[in-house]
Amino acid sequence: MQRLLVCGVFFAITILLAGCLEATKVPTQDLPVSPPWQAPESLEYELLDRNDGEEVGMGTLEVAAEQEGRYELAQRFRNDEDFDNSLVVVDAETLKPISGSRDRLVDGERVQLTSQYDATENTVTITEIEEDGEARVIPHRLERNYYDNDSSLFLWRSIPFAEGFEASYYTVVTGSGEQHIVHIEVVRKERITVPAGTFETWRLEIEGTDRKQVAWYADTPQHPLVQYDNSVQFFRLVTTPE
Repeated sequence: MQRLLVCGVFFAITILLAGCLEATKVPTQDLPVSPPWQAPESLEYELLDRNDGEEVGMGTLEVAAEQEGRYELAQRFRNDEDFDNSLVVVDAETLKPISGSRDRLVDGERVQLTSQYDATENTVTITEIEEDGEARVIPHRLERNYYDNDSSLFLWRSIPFAEGFEASYYTVVTGSGEQHIVHIEVVRKERITVPAGTFETWRLEIEGTDRKQVAWYADTPQHPLVQYDNSVQFFRLVTTPE
C-alpha cells in the first residue's frame, strides 16, 4: 500500500514553515527577483520519503506562458490515493501574488479553496468550499513584503544566486491565512546527482522557527530546481530541462 502523500510546497509547501522566526536575521523585504524560466515549462519530480528513500509519489512544477503581465505557477502532487494541486497567479515582474487556488485530497479528506489578493489594501480573501457546497469567505490583513506560500519553489528560483545572498520575507499560507517569516540564504555551490543527471547547483537554505529546509537550484541561466529537502520528503528532478 502506497504511503500517504505529505507534500504541496507541499502537501510539499503547506508544511513549509510551522512557525515564524522570533527575530529576523535581516529585515523583511520585497525580494529582488528575475524570473529565469522560458515559459511554458513543465518539470517532473519523484518524491521520496526522507527517512528510508521509498517513493511516495510524483510531482510536477509548471509555468504557463506569460499573459497580460502575469504567470500561472502550478504545483501538482499525486500518488495512487492522494493529490494536492495548487495554482498561483503572480505579477510577471515581481512575482507578487494576484490570486490562487488549491484542490487537495489527503487521507480521504478533500479541501478546495481560492484566494484573491488586494495589493492596494494589503489583504487576501480566502474562500473555502465546504463539503455541502457552501462557501466560507475569510479576509485577512497582510504584512508588507509578502508572497504566496504555494509559489515558494518558483520564487526561490528567481533570486540572485551569489554566495552569501540572504533575505527575509513573509509567506502567506493560503489554507489558513497565516503569515510566517521566511529567511533564505545562498550558501555555496554543490554537485548533485538526481535521475535527470548530474548538476552543478546552488545550495539554498530556508529557515523558520522550528524547521529548516534546503533547495538545490542548477547553476544555469534557467536555474531549475534539481533537489529539495522539505524535512519530510526529497524532491528529485526526473525530467531534463530543455
